[in-house]
Amino acid sequence: MGIFGKSYRYWVETIGGLLAGIIVCILLFIVNPHLSNWKDFVKEIPSIGMCTFGFLLTLLSIILQGNSSTIEWMKSRKTLFDRFIQYNKHIVILSFIISIYAYTLRFFNFQWLIHELSLETNPIIPHIRRLLISVFGGLITWFVIDTFQFIEMFYLLIKKAK
Repeated sequence: MGIFGKSYRYWVETIGGLLAGIIVCILLFIVNPHLSNWKDFVKEIPSIGMCTFGFLLTLLSIILQGNSSTIEWMKSRKTLFDRFIQYNKHIVILSFIISIYAYTLRFFNFQWLIHELSLETNPIIPHIRRLLISVFGGLITWFVIDTFQFIEMFYLLIKKAK
């Protein structure tokens, strides 16, 4: 039994992280966080994202080019292996996007831009600030959940290989 003919696990893997990210984004927008409260957190995200990016690209290249018996067995499990590769690509791209977004939040001088464009009195500016930090929180949530799902899938593949 599932939803639209697919298992619950399929939907959790496919849209679970994204859905949780959207929910966190909406909740953060309602709570109205200030970027100044998140500065230290935002400062550390690019290094985490780039480490994840590099590690997962290395893992992908080792697995795709490897020819040990374990890797060959993993490749023979076509469906699970294809899901594993797609998830790897997905998280690599997501980690890159989060790193760039965090760099932008950290180093871009929004106050200067607002002043230069004479937008100090524009009532939409506070909402844009809320949206920027809310989207960041949603992206981080999506990244963390999908990374945990990727790790679970990796261990499932390794466990079956032994």
